[in-house]
Amino acid sequence: MSKSKTIKDTDYLYLSAYLRARESQLLSNERVNRMLDAKTYEDAAKVLEECGYGDMADVTAAELEKRFSDKRDRTMKDLALMAPDSAIVDVFRVKFDYHNAKVLIKSEAAGTQGESLLSGAGRIPPEVLQDAYVRDELKGGIPAVLGEAIREAKDTLARTDDPRLSDFVLDRAYYKEFQELAEKSGSSFLVNYGKLAVDSANLRTAVRAARMQKDGAFLRGVISDGGSVSKERIITALSSGTPFSALFAGSPLAEAAAAGDDVISGAKLTHFEKLCDDALSQYLSSAKLSSFSERVLIAYICALETEISTARIILTGRMANIPSDVIRE
Repeated sequence: MSKSKTIKDTDYLYLSAYLRARESQLLSNERVNRMLDAKTYEDAAKVLEECGYGDMADVTAAELEKRFSDKRDRTMKDLALMAPDSAIVDVFRVKFDYHNAKVLIKSEAAGTQGESLLSGAGRIPPEVLQDAYVRDELKGGIPAVLGEAIREAKDTLARTDDPRLSDFVLDRAYYKEFQELAEKSGSSFLVNYGKLAVDSANLRTAVRAARMQKDGAFLRGVISDGGSVSKERIITALSSGTPFSALFAGSPLAEAAAAGDDVISGAKLTHFEKLCDDALSQYLSSAKLSSFSERVLIAYICALETEISTARIILTGRMANIPSDVIRE
């Protein structure tokens, strides 16, 4: 795939140098271990000050989530302004539009207020999306794929009373829109990352479906198009009892698929989940070979999300007095 004629790798020189310098502030393995080995929650929280989160020693669980959300929101907006092509950043902001859609649908169904859970990291300001949702005007200012998915997810929840099925509708739409925007960006690195992300999500879903003894009809409604392994092949494998490792042999998810087969036989999910994450991380690590390009930007955005997820797990675990070895696993 050729890149945009107006955006060249050299246009990323400044931003790449800036992000390389910022990488030293990210949550490294050494910092993760210090957080896990810290004697108290307060000591663990202090490590995050080195990553630019400020003093988090006395925050509540709700405040903790807001700190993480604010950090992500600020970073996404800053990167969109600095990037030679903001469309690259927008691809990753899509996820938070769909997160907000889930919050709005579930809040309405439960009769609760979910404003505090809305993220400002999406393309659409949360108050704009909320207003469109309340007025049931999901056309015009809202991307068509998102608007249609919200309607379908809302109808699915009302019909089935199963929030998981509603989430599956939005997840499928999210991956569809992610890939459409990745194609438009002209970055083959981003397109291939999107395919791997779909493969990873589909493998996770298929393994869980097999473990719960679900059939192919169920799987058809919950996995996404666009991966390197087609929906039909995954559905056929589930229906016939073919090991998933045979489908993903030779792919970045080969080891994860083999672990998934073990999960179906009764092994724990933890190792399998980690291997799925590792496949994506290893793909992104190839960006280190690039001195300047959109790859550096893509890898940084993904690294920040990994940092937030890891920090959240550790600090909420420490708040709940969960043993460090359990959190580490």
